[in-house]
Amino acid sequence: MGNSNWRYREDIDGLRALAVVAVILFHFESSWFPGGFVGVDVFFVISGFLITSLIARQITEDRFSLIDFYERRFRRIYPNLLIVLAVTVVLGFVAMVPLTYRPFGRSLVWAALSASNFAFIGGDGYFDPDNLTKPLLHTWSLGVEEQFYLVFPWLLILAAKRGYNTKWLIGTVVALSLVLSIGAALAGWAPSYFLLPTRFWELGIGALIAVLPKSERLSYARRSILGLGGLLAIVWATLRLSEADPFPGYVALAPTLGAAAIIWANGGLASHLLSFRPFVWIGRLSFALYLWHWPLISIAAGIGLPPTGTATRLLITTVMLVFSVAGYFLWEQPIRQRRRLGRRKKFFAVLAVFAVVLVGIGVVIFETRGLPQRLPADLVAIDEAAKRDSFFITKRCPEVESIKPAPCTIGDETTNKVSFVIIGDSQAQAVAAEIGDLAKSYHLRGLYLGKIGCPPLAGLTRTRRSHCSMQYDFAMNEIRENNPELVIALMHWAGLIGDPVGGSKTPLLKQGEVVTEADRSAVVTAALDETLTNLGNRQIMTSLTIPEHNGKALLFGKWWTERFGFPMFVPRLTLSEYWERQTYVKRLLSDAQLRHANLTVVSPAPVFCPTDLCIQSTNDTILYSDDSHLSHAGAQLYAPLFEAALAKTSATVKRPNPSLPSD
Repeated sequence: MGNSNWRYREDIDGLRALAVVAVILFHFESSWFPGGFVGVDVFFVISGFLITSLIARQITEDRFSLIDFYERRFRRIYPNLLIVLAVTVVLGFVAMVPLTYRPFGRSLVWAALSASNFAFIGGDGYFDPDNLTKPLLHTWSLGVEEQFYLVFPWLLILAAKRGYNTKWLIGTVVALSLVLSIGAALAGWAPSYFLLPTRFWELGIGALIAVLPKSERLSYARRSILGLGGLLAIVWATLRLSEADPFPGYVALAPTLGAAAIIWANGGLASHLLSFRPFVWIGRLSFALYLWHWPLISIAAGIGLPPTGTATRLLITTVMLVFSVAGYFLWEQPIRQRRRLGRRKKFFAVLAVFAVVLVGIGVVIFETRGLPQRLPADLVAIDEAAKRDSFFITKRCPEVESIKPAPCTIGDETTNKVSFVIIGDSQAQAVAAEIGDLAKSYHLRGLYLGKIGCPPLAGLTRTRRSHCSMQYDFAMNEIRENNPELVIALMHWAGLIGDPVGGSKTPLLKQGEVVTEADRSAVVTAALDETLTNLGNRQIMTSLTIPEHNGKALLFGKWWTERFGFPMFVPRLTLSEYWERQTYVKRLLSDAQLRHANLTVVSPAPVFCPTDLCIQSTNDTILYSDDSHLSHAGAQLYAPLFEAALAKTSATVKRPNPSLPSD
């Protein structure tokens, strides 16, 4: 069966610490460590190595038992997991609105059944902007690991019984999985992030190290070079990779092989660094820290405390450390060491009851549409209206959500001439229908040619998905063919160019290559100039980014105050803060106006920041569907910013006189 390598290693706990810190910092603020999500890949390698070391040794000694193996796995994973799930149910009950609590119920069922990775394969994958509303998103990795545990022992048993070469058997499966992973990532297939077939190779590489010959003959210097090289590969991945890269795919080789190198070196300078006592202790708590951090971040964001706030970070860090340390001594170690629930039948019985109860709770939450009875009727109605009445353009033209480019007619459909078009990303999609409704009163026909996630700038995309470049080419062709007088280009400028406050930035690719932070401003400027040149001399309009804040925070704070009798602080965006956030955007667009006299820039500040405080609702009508997109009511307030341009376009459009007979 090969080398079992089964003994406790402090450096592996240190490696766990590196992995969990990377993930947590990524979730606190992705611009610090844009590739911090690779910490999960490091965890996968560690799991593959440790599990295979244990199984290989026991098979060699002819004492491997599947039931013993699965009992150890359940004792390791489920006590912490089930308690985190239960606490998140309570936190969600208090803090989540029905529209996010209902899908939470669905994910709760999957998480309790070790299959939550299947619950999150929809949308835009792991980096979907809506994922901040999913408190159990992080449990996808547990689903992958637990499914690995279901199939992998049988592969080793098969090798032992049939006399197969274990290294070649694992290596073949690893190679097939890697090829599948690379192909899926390059094709932009988002579900590949969550599935075992495209992740098996990472766990499998750890397994290969466990059955390869030991590295005992390596000198200290060579171990140091190997380990430090692996450490640098992981650090490089956390600093240089981002959600724009085709992940997992070939770019995941850096953190995966880096972790493998450290484990295989088994000594040297890197191992000594990772064996530093604080790192070891964080590593021992790493599983609990991983489980606790994301629900706390998600719930906090839902009540208006985004993870970018320093006070929020300190609060979440304190809470997750307290929970993790308490859990380590109160239930994690006692259950693993059989000091509690030591008898197998009793342990599995308690586990089964706990899991069934959570599944039942999840079903109730989902089937009751998020238990709206727990909240005031006005809060529920406003929350539902915000979602129901957003992105009207997708209700009128469902085809705009497909990958294939498709135009959507807006405005006055009784006229033949296309007088204006709207291009852009989700910012445009949130308001296109309402601008079209306003244009209808001026008898103007228009086209919406935008796509979520696709900034309408030449050569720029958010990911490697090819449909963004297809969408841009399609929009330009439609503009050339229809020759509209007015083009309205709307996008999340602050995400593209950044802001001085340090808000999250959109990952950018220029013709398939990731744009570095140092080059971002120059690349966006060049892409904007190229786009404006392509649009010609027609009238072009854009808008500064809308004020961004949690549209439900004030309403939740009001409900909290009424329910519990003491005020809850909800941060309010001020006008001065808004203008500070727009510093880079204003500079970019002002400079562009000097080069392109036909570009007009409007500001939403007078509408959404009428006083020193920016508003999120009017007369209990919420203006936002989330923190950065307007609801239907908000879009109706926003649309008149373009009324003067629509009126001017209407005055220049020649129409046949209906009183005269046509030829």
